[in-house]
Amino acid sequence: MTSETQMLEALRKENEYLRMENAYLKKLDALIQADKPATLRKKRK
Repeated sequence: MTSETQMLEALRKENEYLRMENAYLKKLDALIQADKPATLRKKRK
C-alpha cells in the first residue's frame, strides 16, 4: 500500500468510529432526557 492509501484507510476507520460514537452519545442523551420527566414525577409525589 502507498502512504496515501494507508492514510485514506486510516481516515475511513476514524470516520466510522466517530460516527458510531456520535450515534451512541445521541442515544444515551435521548435515554437521559426520556428518564428526566419520570424522575421529576417521582419527586413531586
